[in-house]
Amino acid sequence: MRLWIESAYQTVSTAGRPGDIVRTFQTEEQFVALVASQTWPVEQGGALAANGRSPVDLIATQALSGLAQGLPFEGVVEDLLAALPAGQHVPIAIVQIRGGCQTCIVECDAPPLFIVRGGLFVLLPVIEEERYGRLVRRCEFVLQDGDYLAMVSEGYLHAAGWDRRVGWRNIAVSIRRLTGTRCDAEQLAEALGRLANQRISKSANQQISKSAIPNTQYPISILAMFVRPMRTATVWSGPPGRRAVEREVLEKLLAEPGTRVICGDTTAEIAARLLEVGLTLEPRPADGWVEVPPVSYLAGAMARIDLITEGVVTLGVARGRIAGAKSVRDLPRQEDGATRLARLLLTADKISFLIGTAVNPAQTAPDGVPWRRIMIEKLLDDLKARGKLVSVEYL
Repeated sequence: MRLWIESAYQTVSTAGRPGDIVRTFQTEEQFVALVASQTWPVEQGGALAANGRSPVDLIATQALSGLAQGLPFEGVVEDLLAALPAGQHVPIAIVQIRGGCQTCIVECDAPPLFIVRGGLFVLLPVIEEERYGRLVRRCEFVLQDGDYLAMVSEGYLHAAGWDRRVGWRNIAVSIRRLTGTRCDAEQLAEALGRLANQRISKSANQQISKSAIPNTQYPISILAMFVRPMRTATVWSGPPGRRAVEREVLEKLLAEPGTRVICGDTTAEIAARLLEVGLTLEPRPADGWVEVPPVSYLAGAMARIDLITEGVVTLGVARGRIAGAKSVRDLPRQEDGATRLARLLLTADKISFLIGTAVNPAQTAPDGVPWRRIMIEKLLDDLKARGKLVSVEYL
């Protein structure tokens, strides 16, 4: 079972200061997250580069680029620590998770990583050392399915008026309570954001009553993570260019252990013929099929194919549904083919497209390119922008 690191980022406030740096990237081999706090005013030495980016931003970008290229974690971290601006307090933490579980974390003057496992808070066996005049904590450990992790910026502690010890304990208790609801990463990040806002408001009211200024000048950021099995999906759309490979394509689809989807009436008819089953339309809804054509079912094979929709029109509407949703919870509640397709694509982490190259002259752009291919390539870009692992095979 391959594990996946679901992550979500929440910003509570920047208050006119240089924003925190929160970066993640994920491939099948590794997940990397970096949180750096920019807690010093620009006028006190936090100067920006000519392109408007801070030195820490540039250093973080270089570190993540190195890891994306496959450079060793220890070497990348050493270069990062050496490059941090001398004489400035720059809390920064970076974590690398390989294979969904093998984890290395390095924290430099930063709030510690929070981990909850099975409803209990996990204390990591960190090793502390001084490097380049900074306190650095290192740890290697193994994650498990169901683990929750959270990284917060320095401002998360300062803004609410907490000191490190009290703030760390309160955040840990809150994370343990919130994760008891079996929330996902996005829900955890949002809840921690609301907690920070509540603390800021309470702190501000108390400070104002004492004619003091509340300590809200720091950026506040939260990165929440949830470890779970990877969700995969395979979408077959369009007849292959050669009829001889139709069965091979169907077998590729059926070999997928995750979600299986067919987009296209002719494609569905091919599958029905090869499986020797009937193809049935869904019952007509009260308002008819207003936006997209109906969903179909393969008689006796419903467990093998999770969704069968029409092709180009449904793909286009599904792409619009995805563009209008921050997460799967923002999709319409209706159950038309496009919404259901959008829901499956947003839920999946890794999506493989099997695209037939047979050309329908009635479905081509003026330059002769099939509309299906145009729509699929746009959809691929949209899904990649959301961090999905996407591949396409033209057949």
